[in-house]
Amino acid sequence: MNYRTLFIISFLTLAIGIAGILFLPTDGDNTLAVDSSGQVISEEKPKKQIVLVELKKDIAKGTLLQSDDYVFSEITVVEDNPLVTNDLKDVILAAPSKSLQGYLVSENVKSGSLLSPDFIVAPNDPRFLLANLDSRQEVAFRVYLRPDERYLLDSVKVGDSVSVYNQKIATGEDNNHERSELVRLSDKLLVLQVKEFLEDDQNQGTYSEYRRKDYIGFVSLKANVEQVKHFYSLDKESKLIVLPADEKSTNHRGLFIRKLRGQ
Repeated sequence: MNYRTLFIISFLTLAIGIAGILFLPTDGDNTLAVDSSGQVISEEKPKKQIVLVELKKDIAKGTLLQSDDYVFSEITVVEDNPLVTNDLKDVILAAPSKSLQGYLVSENVKSGSLLSPDFIVAPNDPRFLLANLDSRQEVAFRVYLRPDERYLLDSVKVGDSVSVYNQKIATGEDNNHERSELVRLSDKLLVLQVKEFLEDDQNQGTYSEYRRKDYIGFVSLKANVEQVKHFYSLDKESKLIVLPADEKSTNHRGLFIRKLRGQ
């Protein structure tokens, strides 16, 4: 056998090997293994359901998410799929509203981007309040609630907008000091926290003190210095009343549950 024939045989062997590598099946959902007899078998990778949240518009750092800011979708992927890092299913299911309503966005995010757990801050996170405020001119102003104001605990959530009114005795010649009136003080204040006092709070300092005064909870509102000054300048007989602002809110909880059920 001359060198030319040997070269041709070697070249063909190399070409066949390269072709085998290039045309080897590359199904991302499967891995290849060799059994005891030397045969190649395909093993399916474990899969999981994830929920992806895509932004419908640009969101600036420090913004509280609203239900119309994003859209979510549920897909099934293999466990090592890179999209798993964007999975927010556990976050949404753990949220009281079953949505991302009121979650703080910690970075500037472009429209069409996928959110990830690293980009959002939950309302119960210790970083949440400070991240929402300009400490030079804004505060988290608490309005404590009596039992007859439980409707706020049942209907208002973080990220909602509310109006603050002054409830005072009505004035006028025909007033008999038994009629009250509401005067709007501030409109569209952002709700930063909604807290209901529970039995487990009885040993927690300030919470315990307000429970003894028959308060059932409080709402924290984002207010500027001038607004707070106005609140504290009211008559002693006045009472602050918080009511939902005139804004429509999407029932995203029901929408999310229906999507999970495939409806």
